[in-house]
Amino acid sequence: MTTETPELEIPAKAGGKRRIILIAAVLCAMLAGGGVFAWRHFQHPASRPVKAAFQPISLTLITIPTLVSNLDTGDGRARYVRISARLQVEDSKDTAKIGPLMPQIQDAFQTCLHGMRPDELTGAGIYRLRETMLAQISNILAPLSVRDLFFVEVLVQ
Repeated sequence: MTTETPELEIPAKAGGKRRIILIAAVLCAMLAGGGVFAWRHFQHPASRPVKAAFQPISLTLITIPTLVSNLDTGDGRARYVRISARLQVEDSKDTAKIGPLMPQIQDAFQTCLHGMRPDELTGAGIYRLRETMLAQISNILAPLSVRDLFFVEVLVQ
């Protein structure tokens, strides 16, 4: 015994498909127009605010006297390192304050280098030494802003 359910057919309107296509086309046109408006509004050079004139910062390089230090080899042999470096500071009028603090900067270098092994001064070890020394020198010269530390020469025996 099979029972069949009669299928209900909904008559389609003659303009239904055309109406859906027309609505979709209008929506696409509106989205495209909005995208063009947004791009022109946010990306057009005339709509960007003009930045103030660039004012260069006066940077000064200060030479740290050449340091010669012995390294920790662990076997009793003496190994030496010679380092020449320069500090980059922002304000040239405060450079006179650095002169009296130069012995503290040299002492920080010596203390750091005495605990290093020769193999620690290869590859990324120079970068770690630079970052460590830059942090220590920034602490020593606290009110003065130190921008960078440059190694001119690193010579390991």
